[in-house]
Amino acid sequence: MWRWDQGRLEYFIFENLKAIASCLVEVEGIEVNPQGIDPLRTLLEEKTGLPFLPTNYRVWRNYGRVFGCSLLAIKTGKHLFVSEIGRRLADGSIRDVDEYLTILIQRFRFPSPIFDSYDSKEPVIYPFVALLKYLLVKAENDPFPTISTEEVFSKIIGNACNGLESDTFYRSLKSTGVQPKGDQVRQVREMMLVVSQFSFLKWANKILYLDATFDLQQFLADVDLSLTPPVLDRAEEFAEMTRLTSIPSPLFSGQNFETPIDVLFTEGQRSRITHLKIERSPLLRKMFFKQPRTIQCDMCELLPRVKYPWTDNLLEIHHLLPLSSGIALLNSGTSLNDIVPLCPNCHRSIHVYYKIWLNGNQVNDFSNKVEAREVYKEAKLKIVL
Repeated sequence: MWRWDQGRLEYFIFENLKAIASCLVEVEGIEVNPQGIDPLRTLLEEKTGLPFLPTNYRVWRNYGRVFGCSLLAIKTGKHLFVSEIGRRLADGSIRDVDEYLTILIQRFRFPSPIFDSYDSKEPVIYPFVALLKYLLVKAENDPFPTISTEEVFSKIIGNACNGLESDTFYRSLKSTGVQPKGDQVRQVREMMLVVSQFSFLKWANKILYLDATFDLQQFLADVDLSLTPPVLDRAEEFAEMTRLTSIPSPLFSGQNFETPIDVLFTEGQRSRITHLKIERSPLLRKMFFKQPRTIQCDMCELLPRVKYPWTDNLLEIHHLLPLSSGIALLNSGTSLNDIVPLCPNCHRSIHVYYKIWLNGNQVNDFSNKVEAREVYKEAKLKIVL
């Protein structure tokens, strides 16, 4: 069965993983469980702003699996080993959530050295790639392809899919009736939530949705699963899994930019392209405007249906999180609290403001979601109504 960490979803959010990685790099090589002190707690809590509970347990005891499943770090003997993926997250070489997840899906596999039950002789499985291949074949006949946890167990796990099979194999999958046992359903659900941070995936109502406008077929054609076979030593296996020769190419490098906001906002920055892709997602737009709400621009308060009664909705969605971030995650689903409706003029204006602010501060991105929200509020207060 597939395994993951559970009950730690907040720690797998991309922005938090970057902060965690920076802390782990700072103390790489330390003994993680020395007598008398916890060498990780103070550093992690102060620099990430996250609680590492309960306080009566060592951080490594409760969160070592988070660091491992996210491919940041592992314990070798008594000491902390930080992976190349962790180091590149910390130094900013991996610049956005799509880059990180593209690495994760190609490198996380079973048997996984993260778990004490690691057995190098078990069959190799790339679970995230299997999920995406299943969604790809569903997209051939469904404009809103989805996968549920029930389908993962009955179709993917039940048929022993490993992610290496052809599209034809996934087209022929039959339901097996395999059911999860114990906390297995929770572990698989949290794997699906983590990967839903991809800008072309969304999680809602306990279902993973694919944005069918994304070229998933080309993306999967570029996926490289050519790692060496698992080795006996867990630390050696982890080091091999997380060794990088390069960062994946941007997912949207071939995207055509047509409107002024595109030219203004991207200018070659991969994180900005990801941000723009999220705002262009027809699926996310549908999910957002499906909520019961008054449809008005969050900045100028335009009510399109009042001013233009012959229209349904002219508003666009704006993503408030840092440019490199995906959609925020909640256990209940994709968080729409970080998205606001804007009229086209206000939407263009806020990206002009972002560009001026970023250039003025000589940075490529906001440092965190608090800063991004404050810059948005700052722009909103300067509107002349």
